[in-house]
Amino acid sequence: MANKDWFLVLLLGLFWGSSFFFVEVLLEYLSPFIIVYLRVCIASIFLIFFVFIRQIKFQLNLRTFFNLFIMSLLNNIFPFLFITFGQQTTTGGLASILNANTSFVAIILAALFLPAERLNLHRLIGILIGILGVVIAIGYKNIFELRNDDLGKYLIIIATISYGFAGVWGKLRLDNLSPIIAATGMLTLSTLILTPYAISNHFYEIYTFNIYILSYALAFAVICSVFAYFLYFKILESAGAGNLLICTIIIPPSSIFLNAFFLNQSITLNEYLGLLIIIIGLVMLDGRLLKKIMP
Repeated sequence: MANKDWFLVLLLGLFWGSSFFFVEVLLEYLSPFIIVYLRVCIASIFLIFFVFIRQIKFQLNLRTFFNLFIMSLLNNIFPFLFITFGQQTTTGGLASILNANTSFVAIILAALFLPAERLNLHRLIGILIGILGVVIAIGYKNIFELRNDDLGKYLIIIATISYGFAGVWGKLRLDNLSPIIAATGMLTLSTLILTPYAISNHFYEIYTFNIYILSYALAFAVICSVFAYFLYFKILESAGAGNLLICTIIIPPSSIFLNAFFLNQSITLNEYLGLLIIIIGLVMLDGRLLKKIMP
């Protein structure tokens, strides 16, 4: 990769890592549902304006609408809600570590549903190492215990499964759709789906917003969804999909740093060890470093 692409990959990892920080801050003032609603609503408004200002042409039929509807559930609504609810009982740092499980789940599901995505040896080893890292981060003694204070960890793992299915669905059903239109459609439909419940059950929260809450919600949506999507598409165009995996490695350290520096959150030795093993698994999954070591 060129130096410019490395910078974009690092920046995207930082942006996505900061999402766990923003959730931690907003949970002090808002319910998890409204945090997610504000993220998709604000981001969709920005992207709709971008599409119309740039006069990007697109056609929507019933089939594309349905595919975008499913994608909005799998890639936005379910995982955003699971992660945000999960962070009520776990730290942003641990949430980001567990979220790295997305890559392993995506590879497994792709191998099951996409004939072109074969599960070779180095990917299988990477998956096994990654799963071991997740188990260590959670704590093997707690892996089958479902106490209230542990529930958040499992909600975040469920979110990674939803992301994995979203990747497969996008590849199967949205591969011919412009990425910016797919992102705009996803977020817009997510907003439309969540709006009735937001108005009927959370109107009091919307009514009591102040400038402090709105500024954090705006930063959350713009940085972690709007800017992140633009970076994602730019990297995809200039450096290829393979290099996006590096972002997954960058997300947990950036999240841990932000939460530790600004919120004084600590991370346990097990979580550090789990993170290290997950990173090894991701490197193994990527495979390029192995090819350089063992050509």
